[in-house]
Amino acid sequence: MSKPMTRLSLLLVTLALTLVAETTRAQELNVAEEAAIREAVDRVAPSVLQIETVGGLVQGGGPLEGASRTTGTVISPDGYILSSLVGFIQEPSGILVALPNGKRVAAKIVAKDKNRNLILLKVETDVELTVPESIARTELRPGQWAIALGKTFSPDRPSVSVGIVSATHRVWGKAVQTDAKISPNNYGGPLIDIHGRVIGILTPLSPQDPGASGGMEWYDSGIGFAAPLTELESRLDVLKEGNDLMPGLLGINLKGNDIVADQAEIAAVRYNSPAQEAGIQVKDILIEANGRPIERQAQLKHILGEAYAGDTIAFKVKRGDEELAIDVTLAEKLVPYDRPLLGILPQRSTDEAIIEYVFEDTAAHSADLKAGDKVIRYDETDITDSESLRNAVATAEPDVPHKLTIVREGAEQEIEVQPQSVPDKFLTGAPKPEVPQDATEQDGIATGESDFQLAEEQNAAKLFVPEAAKKLPELGLVVLLGDVDFKLESMRDAWHEQAETFGFAVLEILPADGDRWKRAESSVVRKMIDRVRDNYNIAPLRTVTVGGKSGGAMSLIHGFENRDIQNGAVAAEAGVPRGTNVPDCEPLSQLELVFLVPRDEKRADFVKKQVESLRELKYPIIEATMPDAETIVLSSAEIAQLAIWLNTLDRI
Repeated sequence: MSKPMTRLSLLLVTLALTLVAETTRAQELNVAEEAAIREAVDRVAPSVLQIETVGGLVQGGGPLEGASRTTGTVISPDGYILSSLVGFIQEPSGILVALPNGKRVAAKIVAKDKNRNLILLKVETDVELTVPESIARTELRPGQWAIALGKTFSPDRPSVSVGIVSATHRVWGKAVQTDAKISPNNYGGPLIDIHGRVIGILTPLSPQDPGASGGMEWYDSGIGFAAPLTELESRLDVLKEGNDLMPGLLGINLKGNDIVADQAEIAAVRYNSPAQEAGIQVKDILIEANGRPIERQAQLKHILGEAYAGDTIAFKVKRGDEELAIDVTLAEKLVPYDRPLLGILPQRSTDEAIIEYVFEDTAAHSADLKAGDKVIRYDETDITDSESLRNAVATAEPDVPHKLTIVREGAEQEIEVQPQSVPDKFLTGAPKPEVPQDATEQDGIATGESDFQLAEEQNAAKLFVPEAAKKLPELGLVVLLGDVDFKLESMRDAWHEQAETFGFAVLEILPADGDRWKRAESSVVRKMIDRVRDNYNIAPLRTVTVGGKSGGAMSLIHGFENRDIQNGAVAAEAGVPRGTNVPDCEPLSQLELVFLVPRDEKRADFVKKQVESLRELKYPIIEATMPDAETIVLSSAEIAQLAIWLNTLDRI
């Protein structure tokens, strides 16, 4: 028995020694990694500076008291510093930077990079600042170390968050992604590699919201972004001259909604845009840009996402059987798109473009169009349904007459029309939706009121569906965004009454904390709308959000971000929150706004200034005054007016 025991003992001893050796190696590796991280941090720490902003404006236009802190990264020895634009949304009245020697010096804003949400500052100092080494994005590999630094808490020692490079081209090519914890604690600081080389400047970014605060909802979530520093270095001279860097605009809309699968076929070209001036046409297919192939729309978005105003893109375009080379210089701004209104409401229960109603004092009314007319052609474009007519009117040359071909009582007629701008008032007279005579009741359509809270979200919600939903071909949708001020209970019966009359569902949603809405909750609103759309046939052209105070701000935010499923937003005693991206009006997406202005003169002035700015961008806006200075609860009359407005939003 002794011999087997000896072998077993030797085996156990060998195993124990192996485990000890592996443990020792693992410990040594951990020690080496920690030492490498410390060395990398120490190498770049003198280039990471604490910034303190003083004063500025809060939402509503009033002064901001106190100070806030953020981080900056040195990019030149003579005092130029890059930081994240989000730390300066409040337009501070003073900026102080803590230098490595402990001295605090004033800084001024030089210019902004509004494509990657960065800001360039300048301090005047006799001390030469330390410029860190950078690493090109082309040298990065997913999975390698990434270390995020910030000095929000202390001007002496940076906070450190360790992770990896998750991806090298995110947010349409604008950024490197990391799973290190990125938040306001390190926005403006550098993301570095294990050798202390700067990968990029940390800043919130979002593929959906290009505004200064877009992407902040992901902070500390393992999804963070850094704008590559080496790609910014070639543009620093422009910034140093005081010129802002702006996203480059082409001026097109693409056909289809699947950016991953659909080719880059042109559905609309904005007039006076770079695309039109270069000769790009509807039905062209973009197949190459700057030598990079374009097989899917997503590839085009990546190429344009990296580009700035003033950049020239060399496109290869397929037009029929030809391939053309077209160079386009991207613009900083496009001529605001002014949506034309023909002045008709199309029938909703037919596949053809048949007029249901003609609004008074419109181009259609002046041209003597009548209910029952069937539109078959707009200029040289064949019209097959109301959607093709809508697109033809929206994309045609503005401010000139157009030829409309209709069928009336079996005979074709050509009528000249010149669409006008959408009026800044409620249109009236449109008939209420009627159930088609041959309609049968649909099975499985739940009506009435029900709780609608999603299991994965904290936001309380209710859904009301009218009885007419069982027979109507489609429903409108009103999304009510309540908060501590905009209380929904007292308005519920009036909304339900109008829902039965005009054939729309009512979705009530409260903020997660039951008090006020936070910007990040826009995604929750979208998720709930999508859930309603999964269960009912909802018309995107008759989907609106309605809110007051913080709910009114959320109504606007959600509208700007989700024009594919919503075309109306109502804000009671609320304006557009600071830092919100306001997109250009476009031919193939629309958003009409209603502002219920507060009676308080100071708050009203703030909202009215925003209304004027939005009108300059050619947003269709209706402005009214709240009837009661003591409450923002809507009256039955106001709710009835909004229901009538909703019933006209699919007009052409």
